[in-house]
Amino acid sequence: MSSQSPGMLDAAVTPGYLLFPPGCNQVGRASNPALQAAGRAATRAATPECAISCGAGSPLPTLVPMTVPQRLLRVVPVALTGAFASWLATLDNDDYCGTVGECLGLAFDDVLVPVVVLPAGALLLRLLRVPRAVLHALAALAAGVALWYAASELLSALDPGRAYDAVVPWPLAVVVGVLAGAAATYVVGPGRPSRRDRLARAATPLAVVALTVAAGTAAAATERADRIEEIAAAPVTHYQPEIRGVRGDGYATEQGVRLSYLVESAPGQTYLVVELVPSRPGTDLCEQLQPVPTPDCESDGTTMREGAEDYAGIAVVRGDTVLHAQGVDTTEVAAEEVLEALRTAPVVDATALAG
Repeated sequence: MSSQSPGMLDAAVTPGYLLFPPGCNQVGRASNPALQAAGRAATRAATPECAISCGAGSPLPTLVPMTVPQRLLRVVPVALTGAFASWLATLDNDDYCGTVGECLGLAFDDVLVPVVVLPAGALLLRLLRVPRAVLHALAALAAGVALWYAASELLSALDPGRAYDAVVPWPLAVVVGVLAGAAATYVVGPGRPSRRDRLARAATPLAVVALTVAAGTAAAATERADRIEEIAAAPVTHYQPEIRGVRGDGYATEQGVRLSYLVESAPGQTYLVVELVPSRPGTDLCEQLQPVPTPDCESDGTTMREGAEDYAGIAVVRGDTVLHAQGVDTTEVAAEEVLEALRTAPVVDATALAG
């Protein structure tokens, strides 16, 4: 055996080589086939990421083994780039390609992430020689979508008046990108994980899900509290008609309160809306409830009915409030049943009306 051969074998198995391997092709350049096989086996056992590129018949590497910090330095910038590109796609498109972001949003708003960001991210990770690049890209996408939703819900919780489709501020999009890249790094983990790696792999998605659920819960609670406050301030008595079926959430409107019902009946189901609006003594109900009264509208001062043969609108005056049922499908629910529900509706508090 030559003097170089034992050194080559030692280099393949010494701790220094395992911690900082120079690459699989040095093992492949050993002249002795037995040394080649021994070096490749030692490298595969110690650095699983390199096993992809150090197959039994391939001496040339395409990937290098990476520690967690090394992968973080590559995955996080790629995820950050994807998050920023996704943020650009959410900008307003009022001006046709007025800015780069608006142009990108106009062109790729619905397909940017699955068609552009995900493949481009996987390709960039592959060019950076990150092991299992596709898995890292998929994990970053999943974490990024969840965190983006959490960020939007958190903003809604802090500002109940925020529009549901408002753009997430770019600093928050940057935070989402950084966290998504870090989460992907720990979820994918090394090829042969330790107990700590397995713990991080399990804890990271749980943390992302917990954050998402907490943000959604906080936003829902804030939104409901805001609706209760608005309903309480509405200038109407809080009547709640008891119509069979499922009642949706109540909302305050410019005039009063709006309630929705999914009415169950023998033929099937129908949807109707009941609005509570202030009454106007001395004003005909047809004139009050219809911008342009129709010929089929009939009112006796305290009740009103209008509509075609199968659909009707029914209203009842009770004190300072008019209860107006709209879109009543008389083939599914009798008009008399709805009229009776309006006349006998109990008074409840704003919390009950909010649902």
